[in-house]
Amino acid sequence: MDYKPDWDQAKQRLLAWWNHAVIDRCCIAVHAPRNDSKVPPFPDLQNGPWLGGLEHIPDDDKAAIQRWWTDPDLNLQRALTWFENSYFGGEALPVTYVNWGAMAMAAMFGSPPEFNKTSVWYPAIIDDWASWQPRFDPATDPTWQTTLAIVRRFVEAAPGKFFVGKPELGNGADVLSLLRGMDNLATDLYAEPEAVKAGVDLISDTWVALMEQAYQMTTAVNDGGDVLAWMGLWAPGRVDQIACDFSSVISPAMFRTFFVPEIEKMGDWCEYGVYHLDGPACIRNMLDTLLEIDQIKTIQFTPGIGSPPTTTEAYIPRFQRILEKGKNLYLLVQPDEVEKILAVLPPEGLYMRTYVNSEDEAEALLRQVGRWSTQRHRAGQA
Repeated sequence: MDYKPDWDQAKQRLLAWWNHAVIDRCCIAVHAPRNDSKVPPFPDLQNGPWLGGLEHIPDDDKAAIQRWWTDPDLNLQRALTWFENSYFGGEALPVTYVNWGAMAMAAMFGSPPEFNKTSVWYPAIIDDWASWQPRFDPATDPTWQTTLAIVRRFVEAAPGKFFVGKPELGNGADVLSLLRGMDNLATDLYAEPEAVKAGVDLISDTWVALMEQAYQMTTAVNDGGDVLAWMGLWAPGRVDQIACDFSSVISPAMFRTFFVPEIEKMGDWCEYGVYHLDGPACIRNMLDTLLEIDQIKTIQFTPGIGSPPTTTEAYIPRFQRILEKGKNLYLLVQPDEVEKILAVLPPEGLYMRTYVNSEDEAEALLRQVGRWSTQRHRAGQA
């Protein structure tokens, strides 16, 4: 693979990781600028799509801003610029990424997308449940058809060069929290429970159908497997993010009643389901429930902006429980956090993703991770 010449080695480590095992070290993706890079260093790619080029568009040129997000050729050009100037160390992969604010299904169910220079936003449109009459036809829906056009352009250019990620669409709970408003949706759990359940079912059924369509389009260029785009994570079968960020404002009991069925449905489609656990409140309140869900194979934790970092002592026992339960753990870390994590967690089932400033730094960190993994493995056997 042109942009990942050591893919065969990375693939073997990933296959071992999915089996909660290691070959020589834990899985770690280390991104860095290439030595011959012709562009300034990319920003931290852990927090969303690269927004390069938007800074040159006038704030009032709404058409140009929307074209930046939606034009297939511009999307491919940005991806190639990133790939050509980036070093993908360890298990880091060159993966295309279609992210329109992470909840693009909101547009498919009636919210007009607002494209801007930092994200895509979807205004609330459900004033009351009785008046909301969603009519989504994937064959004609402009959001889905535009998304597919971008994915097709990626697939055309990808063979032998890079991986193609499926688009990020969202999930029932979080899409509804945009369409209805978070406060209103929380109240609706008491006042309109059946309407909420019906909405979640509709959106999650749509998610499964659209993900299958995208999977069939992309699997051939993904080495017969699948890729979770924003995490840069390959699996030998269907893989995607399962999430419910809305759970941060509700009780564990409400979470189980209203949203665990959706998680199980999404997980039934995913052969390798990855749950995105966002923030201290979610890991504190929802982890016990998540550990009981068989369809979740991996838990990815994000501390969230303004929250204590990944290495915070209070998180560590919860990370250990995840791994002890036989589920994998995916962490976004800073380079100086890697050794701290491996001092307290076993390499089996552990995946970290980080970003350094040069190829030399990336290679040095990978060598250190090999040593730290061996030390930690031996300590765990003692």
